[in-house]
Amino acid sequence: MGVSSRRKAARANRISRTLSRTVVINSLRLGWIVALVAGELGVYFYSLSSCKWPERNEWRRGKPTHVLLISDPQVRHPSVSWRRQSLRQTLYEALYELNLKRSWHVTQRLNPHAVFFLGDMLSSGKFVRSEAEYASYWRKFQQIFPGAPSSPHYYIPGNNDVGMGLSHSSPKNVRLYYSNVVGPFNRQVVIRDHVFVCLDAPGLVDDDYQRSGTPYDHWSPAHGGSVEFVKSFVHDSRPTILLSHIPMARPDSASCGPLREKGTIRRGVGHGYQNTLGKHTTAFLLNAIQPSAIFSGDNRDYCEFNHTVDLEVAGGSKSVREISIKSFSMSVHIKRPGFQLLSLVDPTTSGTSMADTLCLLPDTAKIYGSLYTPFALLTLIFLFVFNIYRSKRLRNAPLPPMSLSPLSSNDHSPNNLGAASPWSPFTPAVPLSPRNKLPPSLRTPNATPGPTMRASRPATPLGSPMLTPAIIFQADEDEDDTLYPAQYAMQRNGHIDDEEWPAPRDDPAPAFFLPAPGNPKPVAVSHGWSWTFVFRGRRRRMALSIPTWRSLLDLVSLLAPGSDSDMILRRKGLFWATIADVLGVLWPTVLLWIIFAWWML
Repeated sequence: MGVSSRRKAARANRISRTLSRTVVINSLRLGWIVALVAGELGVYFYSLSSCKWPERNEWRRGKPTHVLLISDPQVRHPSVSWRRQSLRQTLYEALYELNLKRSWHVTQRLNPHAVFFLGDMLSSGKFVRSEAEYASYWRKFQQIFPGAPSSPHYYIPGNNDVGMGLSHSSPKNVRLYYSNVVGPFNRQVVIRDHVFVCLDAPGLVDDDYQRSGTPYDHWSPAHGGSVEFVKSFVHDSRPTILLSHIPMARPDSASCGPLREKGTIRRGVGHGYQNTLGKHTTAFLLNAIQPSAIFSGDNRDYCEFNHTVDLEVAGGSKSVREISIKSFSMSVHIKRPGFQLLSLVDPTTSGTSMADTLCLLPDTAKIYGSLYTPFALLTLIFLFVFNIYRSKRLRNAPLPPMSLSPLSSNDHSPNNLGAASPWSPFTPAVPLSPRNKLPPSLRTPNATPGPTMRASRPATPLGSPMLTPAIIFQADEDEDDTLYPAQYAMQRNGHIDDEEWPAPRDDPAPAFFLPAPGNPKPVAVSHGWSWTFVFRGRRRRMALSIPTWRSLLDLVSLLAPGSDSDMILRRKGLFWATIADVLGVLWPTVLLWIIFAWWML
């Protein structure tokens, strides 16, 4: 083989090692693992990297108090996963719950001082039939949204938590279950000298149905209801923040601002829901509470609208801003869920003591549609093309030459037969026999004379690579005895003694069977670490060397055996080999996703 041929062969070997199946499969596995970590965790942290607690330039009155506002978590009932449903629906329920847990996990990193949930904590609480079932349902919610002693959680009911309307199908005792398990329907909470009025909006709608057009000033509300709570509210100089699950009334043509994804909030009433409060009910709330800001939920999308409130004491009117908070859970109505951040400072006569901002969570559908799906298609196409290349390489690859003798292919001279063979266990300096120029260790007794046989490639089953022993035909020797084979001759004092039997036991063994003289010395570890210790009365040494690139490649090659894939490619064809490679690429990613899901669940 010439120099150019050897260079081409070496270049082909380097390309073959670079584009080997082991390298390709494990590179794709690494890419999928990176994509999974980025899609399941990274995008959540990245989406909140720019989400900061709002502050105003004129605030120099100490550190603000941070309040987190969340609406519509919509936690599924615990029995949903056990119902008989399609695989697609089961997978959606699992992804839905995982999304809630991941979203809450990253949101907690903002370290709020207080958290308000603006209704619809449960997606089907209004259908619960017993208090024990409601308590089990609420425990699941608390497992997804665990609280902390340093940040208390406050809840206001939504129409999916307790039902709404006189004709709703929820049990009549569901409101009793809510009050016994969750807490009161209406309450006042004071944080940083700001009064939070937590309103039971579904109960207010029920009172509005019972009122039947009677003015609120002339109507006697039910004891413990929402109207009684609003009438008993005493307004003072402190800023008041109204929290309601259902938004206030507004014109159908009112805009929701640039942060809304699409549409607006319009009036609408249906089975167990109402898009906005009534016009008279909204005026009653605004005039009775005189809020400085309003936060609501239920609509799922963000909406900002300014209401006009008549000032009864000072006269005139003022504009009150209402923010309808985005849904915290995934919804078909929006692409990106979200929540609201509210910062408070001590109120003064001049300036604003509160500031809020919107924070957006990742678009889950975009993650699967723009990250996983294209990557899966690229993986499939790449493996298909790669298997086409492999099939051509396997078809054109020559079988390796196989020799039946230990002699070199370029060595045809009988004078060179004394050279050590590659497979011999030692290389003794043995002079050639004066008769046939072969060392005694290679002579075969009573052999038939003839030439040395070689085979460049196995042509029969007997030429299999497993048949490695050499077959050498030599001239017969008359004085050879079958009981005294020449290969047992001993080497003594530099010459061959083939007239005697091997030395007795007390004689020293041949040099190639003797251990090295002296005590064995430990192998020096370069670029590594070694430790010495005493174990069972003897001093031991343990050495750890830095793994080489070759050892790492050998370890990685265990993860993607190429021989099995070559067999599949030869016997099953291109399609099944590609499917096998796709499964080989994806199983570590699926296993890692299961670990993530188990950790979150």
